[in-house]
Amino acid sequence: MTEYQQYLDEKLHQMRAVCLSQWDYVTYADLNTWLEDNFNDDVEGKYYATKILLHTLYYKKKDIEKLLQHGLDELIYGEMVKEQLIQEKNIYLSSSEALAKVEKLKELTFFMPLLDSNKPHESGNTIISSLVHKQYIKAEQVDFHWNITKDKLSKYKILICVDDCIGSGNQLRRFWRSERIIELRKVCQELGIKIYYLVLIGYDKNLAKLKEAPELNGIEIVVCDLLTDSNRVFAPENIIWNKDENERQKAIDYFENLKKRKGVSFLGFKRLDFAVILNDRVPNWTLPILWKEVAGWKYLVKRKGSAK
Repeated sequence: MTEYQQYLDEKLHQMRAVCLSQWDYVTYADLNTWLEDNFNDDVEGKYYATKILLHTLYYKKKDIEKLLQHGLDELIYGEMVKEQLIQEKNIYLSSSEALAKVEKLKELTFFMPLLDSNKPHESGNTIISSLVHKQYIKAEQVDFHWNITKDKLSKYKILICVDDCIGSGNQLRRFWRSERIIELRKVCQELGIKIYYLVLIGYDKNLAKLKEAPELNGIEIVVCDLLTDSNRVFAPENIIWNKDENERQKAIDYFENLKKRKGVSFLGFKRLDFAVILNDRVPNWTLPILWKEVAGWKYLVKRKGSAK
């Protein structure tokens, strides 16, 4: 028995448990089919793929809901309450009083999804839907940016644009400089409304660059869960390779060869190499081997660009 096969025999049982206890959308049967269809008798390929799957960041529906609540209640409203208390030189506040202040801020907030192509499949819509259906906000506190008027915003003090992931930030840049958003920014400035961009997951290095980008002045970016280089699959910092530089390089060489043979890249948008699944969808900076579909290769989780 090879070292690869021994690893697979041990870890696929663990992967079954992971699917049952931690993953909502992807079943063990889906995963096993994906391995068999794409790697067949290629034990080395299955070995690397299983290692990646065991270190994939999978966010269940409940995880996403918790991240949203954390981002709003603590990272936005909590920080606003804290800033207000510091200005008032009053750091003593009961939990009930703090909660009341957060609820008041929530009532003063209007939400809109970040949309790149104005299509219903976009992730910003899904997050807004979750906020409304979980009764975190009222339906009248939400609309698409093309429907938002000065009249509609006049009773609010906060405008929050929501999305699921931020990798390179290109989508945010396009959105922020679009003609309609520029109009909204002027309305918000006139009404004294603060604008936030709330995103579930982001890459810390790109986030730091975005926060310093002059073209994004006027919007405060808030990320609920920050990923680092240690989460990048092929980065030396990732524990997936147990600090074995030789194995990491062998894995890179393997997937370079796979790209030549099957036409599916192992690097995502802007050459990012995260393995992230948000329940039933993936960002384009996740490894394409998990979501791409080409002749001779099937996806594990489908996304809107899978078949391109």
